[in-house]
Amino acid sequence: MSAPLLSDVLPDLLEEIVFLLKQQGADPLEAPMRALKIESICDCGDENCASFATAAEVKVANYVELPAMEGHLIIDLNDRGEICFVEVLGRPDVKYLLEEFFESQKQ
Repeated sequence: MSAPLLSDVLPDLLEEIVFLLKQQGADPLEAPMRALKIESICDCGDENCASFATAAEVKVANYVELPAMEGHLIIDLNDRGEICFVEVLGRPDVKYLLEEFFESQKQ
């Protein structure tokens, strides 16, 4: 299975992140955010975690913390300024959708 687009799996979360990025003045991240693929979901085992990798190799050099209405959203960037990981904490809705999508792809 090839990595799915973020927009196909979590379209509402994508729009929320884009809106928050614009509010933070991080508009240049909008286009890359819309093109992201979910490479893998976090396997930390924390029930509150719905984070996912958007690059094959995750090496965080910088981040943008977004003022989410619910939970915590953090966009991690590598040393080239590319989005490599999206931290989503305290969002059971996102966790559910991620798990459902990837479970359906196994069948």
